[in-house]
This record gives sequence, C-alpha cells and structure tokens, in this order.
Amino acid sequence: MTRLQRLKNCFSGLGIDGMLITGMANIRYLSGFASDEQGVASLLVADRPYLITDYRFDEQAREQRTDDGVEIVVRARAEESLGQTLQRLAKGAAIKRLGFEREHIRYSHWQALAADLALDTECFKPLSDVVEKLRRRKDAMELQHIRTAAQVADAALEQIANKLSPGVTERGVAVELEYALMQRGSEGVAFPTIFASGPRSSHPHGMPTDRVIERGDMVTIDFGAVIQGYRSDMTRTFVLGKASTQQREVYSLVQEAQQLGVDRVTAGVACSEPAKYVAEFLNNSPYARFAGDGLGHAIGLETHEKPYFAKEDDTVIEPGYVMTVEPGIYIPGWGGVRIEDDILVKDEGIDLLTNFPRKLIEID
Repeated sequence: MTRLQRLKNCFSGLGIDGMLITGMANIRYLSGFASDEQGVASLLVADRPYLITDYRFDEQAREQRTDDGVEIVVRARAEESLGQTLQRLAKGAAIKRLGFEREHIRYSHWQALAADLALDTECFKPLSDVVEKLRRRKDAMELQHIRTAAQVADAALEQIANKLSPGVTERGVAVELEYALMQRGSEGVAFPTIFASGPRSSHPHGMPTDRVIERGDMVTIDFGAVIQGYRSDMTRTFVLGKASTQQREVYSLVQEAQQLGVDRVTAGVACSEPAKYVAEFLNNSPYARFAGDGLGHAIGLETHEKPYFAKEDDTVIEPGYVMTVEPGIYIPGWGGVRIEDDILVKDEGIDLLTNFPRKLIEID
C-alpha cells in the first residue's frame, strides 16, 4: 500500500473527503518533493493527489515525484492565487469537507485561502498529526537513510575529536565538523550544530562562539547528518586533559542514566516509562536539581518528531520507530554533560544506530 493510499484510508474516520497538506516534511513524505523553503508547494489529496507549485519548482517536482499518480499543477502566480487553484481542483474532485494541517499554515494564509475557496466554515476541518502518525514507523528505505546519516556522523566526529585542543575556538571546530559531514555525503546539517565548552557546556542548546577552548574544559557537541532528507542526532561530551573528580562523577552518572534509558526501550512500552525510570534515577542522585527534563524524541525527516520520551507521553512504542535517548546534567557556572544516541526499535530489542564511543574521552 502506498503512503498516499494509507492517508486516504484515514479520511472516512476523520470525516473528510479531501485534505490539504502544507507541512513541507509531510509533502516530501507523500510525494517526494523536497524543499527547505516553507510554502513553495501544497499537496491536495482527494480522488487523486495534486502537487501545486509554481514555475520555479516545475522541473524539480517532476524529477523528485515518487508516485506517478501525483499530478503536478503549476500555477501562474500573477493570474491565479493558490486559493483559486485549490477551488478549481476541489470543485472538480467534488470535495465537500476539506481537512487541513492547522500546525503548518499561518492564520493569515488560511484566511486568504478560505476567502478564495468560498466554502462555508463548516466545510473545513482543522487536523493535527495525521501524516506525522503515518511517518512514525520507518520503512526499509527510510531506515537505510537514517543508518547512513548516523554512520556519517560517527565518522565525522572521529575526525574532529582529534582537532580538539587548547587554543582552538568553538566556532572553528564546529565549522570543521560541519565540513567533515558534507565531505562524507551529508546534504547539510540536521540542525544548527550545538557546541559549548567550559562553563558554557551547561547550556543544553549552546551555539558555538569564538570562545577559546582551554585545558580542563568539558566540550559538548550535539549535531547530525542528513541523507535523502533523513537525519541523525548525536551528542558527546569530551574533557580536554585529565578529568577532575567531579567531571568523572557527573559523566559517570549521565552515562549510567543513558544506558538505563536505552535498556528500557522496547516495543509495546509507553514512551513515558523510560522517561520516568531515568528521571527517578537522576532524582536520587546528588545532582537531581541539575537534570534536564525529558529523555528524547523520535527522529526522521525532522530532527524532533513525535512521540517524545516524556513523563506525560503515553504513546506506545512500536517496531520501526527511531528514537533518541539523551539525558543530561547541566550545572550553571560549572558545565554540563549530555550523551545522546539514535536507536531503532525492532520487534525484539533495539539497534543502536550511532556508535561513537560512549566512554569518557580525555583528550590530551
């Protein structure tokens, strides 16, 4: 069954007979068309799917289309608004109730579309996470892309770890890491690289600066590769020189917490269970008040996808999910430690996709 057919099979239960897809990751998943620019295409799924774009993306859309049943509609922006194009197609498809992705369309944009469509308010149905739920279980092709992205990240970090030394800057090493990713085939970075050293390593999402790395610093690097749109996400923390007693203590605590989390992940378990288990472990430690909230998230065409390893998320984990496990301790003014890996949930057990060493590495 194709991805588009799986989506159409949901229509009856949703009470719609057509759906407008505007989230770019969802459009890529269903049609193959890919762009980092929001709003350059829309996918109308009805009796047949229509990918609507303009002259700039006509060739690209036809080249990337993964389903020959998707009709490419190129509109002349000066002559016909998107809403007018949709009205013409919706009328031809006899759509009486149209679902739309409320998280992926601006209110002002929707107002303009609704006015052009000239349909009553009750003809529209706002929907959430419809395509996202279809995306949770990765197929063999998706898994291969994520595996490759993880392998690229492993290799790039191994190269860059040798460049960590007193006197280099955060920004300088981060740039070399991103270049190393792309040398190995990454389409770019999965997200802006997080790179923080010394006391700044207590910033969970610290962006690289011109700070000069010093001996004795902890260095936290959180980054990912992108292969055919699919992402990896890995974090490692290093120490330049010999680690202090406290650095060893905190690192050991986070390493144990991460392993406990990984060991609790299995098909059929609620996402909340590993999160609660690790939170309880960290809450019983001397560093309880410095523990980060949440344990991880799903990953795929987007870096942060649902479900989440969070105490309030009772989504049941299924085979084919790819999730991160990333506990951390962040002590303001001192520094922080995070260890993160990508894991594939299987029918029985898991596969670790990121395999850079998890032990404490002291770089001398």
